[in-house]
Amino acid sequence: MFLLAFRIDVAKTLQKSSLSLPPPAQHDRPSLQSTANENYLPNSRRKVLSVASSTSAQLDKYDHWPAQIAKGCCQNPNCIEYTRISCSKCGLCLCLNNKNSCFKDYHHK
Repeated sequence: MFLLAFRIDVAKTLQKSSLSLPPPAQHDRPSLQSTANENYLPNSRRKVLSVASSTSAQLDKYDHWPAQIAKGCCQNPNCIEYTRISCSKCGLCLCLNNKNSCFKDYHHK
């Protein structure tokens, strides 16, 4: 009997607390007419980041080690893949897998 009273008390408390919450926000997509009127241009898939490493540090072939990172876009201008590897010295996200070797290509131009 004690467990039943406890459960009823918890249920009543939850009901009271849920009444004070605001309703969830609506996230509607814009209509096709409103986007056509505003000359809507869709964003590209990703921003192309400029490679901002000095050429001497890029090609010195010393202390460039692949490091594990969170998922990011490869910063090689000719590549559109995602990667989890970055250069420990340059700090750039570069592909290093069986398909692409942007890491090697970037450091051995």
